[in-house]
Amino acid sequence: MEKTNKATSKWWELFRFLVCGIAAALGDYLAAQLIVLAMPGVNEIVVTVVSTTVGFIVGVTINYIISTFWVYQNVDESVQTKSKRFIILFVVLSFISMLLSIGTMLLCDVVVTKAMQLDSIVQASIISLIKNYGIAFLAQANFWTYFVSFVLKTLVGLIWNYFTRKYFLYKEPKSN
Repeated sequence: MEKTNKATSKWWELFRFLVCGIAAALGDYLAAQLIVLAMPGVNEIVVTVVSTTVGFIVGVTINYIISTFWVYQNVDESVQTKSKRFIILFVVLSFISMLLSIGTMLLCDVVVTKAMQLDSIVQASIISLIKNYGIAFLAQANFWTYFVSFVLKTLVGLIWNYFTRKYFLYKEPKSN
């Protein structure tokens, strides 16, 4: 039976990518929640854009560091992951991911506020919900609609990021 090389195994790489994505999403989520808390009563679109942007900056920083030093271990030697050009391309592709994320959150907010006739999801800060409802915040529609919207936003970014990083940034060496 052949032993799996963890550096070149696609499954191990996917596992590392998912761990990286979870860490980046957690950083993104916590940063976004802090911004939502800091902006009570501000227009929902402004809160969405600012909180998503700050979350993006935190998330992309975590993602770049973990991706470069741990996730992609089977990268062609010609790929210079620490060069200015590479970092700019990483940020540009991540910025496109952020725009997709903002669009996803705004679309979810429209669905929640218009179709479901609930309060705006971007005002659903976990801390304010806990303060107002205690542990019963888990029964609040705003918590769950925000959570589901955040998961959808994250999945859109995850799919975009995996394919752009795998096939444009961290290219594998060509096999003979």
